[in-house]
Amino acid sequence: MIGRGPRRTAAPEGLRAAGFPVAPAGNVRWPPRAVRRQDRGPPASGCPTAGDAGKDNTTMVYRWLAPLLLLCLGLPGRADEIVVGQSLPLSGPLGEAGRNVKDGIDAYLARVQREGLLGRHKLVWRALDDGYSVERHTQNIRQLVVQDKVDALGLSAGTSHIDAAYPTMREAGTPLIGAMTGASALHGAQRALIYHLRASYADEVRQLVAQAVSVRQRRVFAVWQDDGLGRDAFAALETALRGAGIELVGQQGVALAQMDGAALAASVRAAKPDALFALCVTPCGVKLLSGLASESGVARPTPYMLSIVNGEVLAKSVGPAARGTVISQVMPNPRLATSPLVQRYQQDMRSHMGRDEFSYFSLEGYVVAMVTVEAARSALAASPRRSMQDAMKLMLRREIEGIPVSSGDDPGVRPHPVTLSMIGNGGRLIH
Repeated sequence: MIGRGPRRTAAPEGLRAAGFPVAPAGNVRWPPRAVRRQDRGPPASGCPTAGDAGKDNTTMVYRWLAPLLLLCLGLPGRADEIVVGQSLPLSGPLGEAGRNVKDGIDAYLARVQREGLLGRHKLVWRALDDGYSVERHTQNIRQLVVQDKVDALGLSAGTSHIDAAYPTMREAGTPLIGAMTGASALHGAQRALIYHLRASYADEVRQLVAQAVSVRQRRVFAVWQDDGLGRDAFAALETALRGAGIELVGQQGVALAQMDGAALAASVRAAKPDALFALCVTPCGVKLLSGLASESGVARPTPYMLSIVNGEVLAKSVGPAARGTVISQVMPNPRLATSPLVQRYQQDMRSHMGRDEFSYFSLEGYVVAMVTVEAARSALAASPRRSMQDAMKLMLRREIEGIPVSSGDDPGVRPHPVTLSMIGNGGRLIH
């Protein structure tokens, strides 16, 4: 929890909702006879003392004292806080990326608490693990939106996951700030509650194809994950290849759980491509490159992958076979402290983690938390307090530390940037 300073007193309606008795209107006798101590009522000050409580230990007396204590202590109600819910993969095939995202979020929220950026208000962030399961993700979002009634949702991962949960978000009008996917299905007027802080897969694919063209690669094989992510990215690839002078010599959709890396690698080698587009998550890329590395002395196509792939994990998993892999990136270089954003990110990550551990995913989490806090400040500053959805609409006209915000069919103030990185010697990303 984040916040400091004086607290707003709880309103009678808030006390009634919490189960405490509140004096009714009219001439009804109050408090009830069960809690009146010889018809004397509370002390003249209006604030009960420990001695008063000790004279009568019935349950009803404590129920009567509780709301008065809240009023005397000035404990906060929901008017003083913003509650953000999040469902992301902290385990499963994207577990490491999800944990990195959470580290970045926690690092920024620690800065908010340290510097008192929300003043007397507080922000509560509730993160649930979905293990990259569509069913668990949908259940988590329903719990957060319907039961917990969060004010907003923080970054989620997975095209199919977010799409399946969107009806729940739409029914409640709850915005999602950040989506770790660039699928076109999550853009457009029908998905206006999703606020994007990264480029689309179509933008990423265009940059990757342009790189292949620049090094005179003319034969492409595509492996795509058979879900919302892969189908969307493969459609973008087909569009980008038209007029690029590159031939699609083969393609294959894969289900991650049943993927046979060796058999797939054999299909790739048989097509003799000079470029291999792996439009899938990190475990898929690991299986594919491991299969290609199993046969030595054979020319290997240059692998091209999307920003959803964790380059560090890929390099650790397959070793030298990952060298030369080109990965599109949608966040600034987390290791290059040439901007105030990355400088603060590195400082906060060192403070939070106790070591230099930087990644594109933790920077994305950091950016999501930063934009969310900025929206919370806007919401809390208004009187009456505006909703987080209304606050996020205002973000569309701004850049937050150089990060543009887009939503639905509103592109924001400028396009989201895409850069390219490559895995070099020793598994390090070269930019």
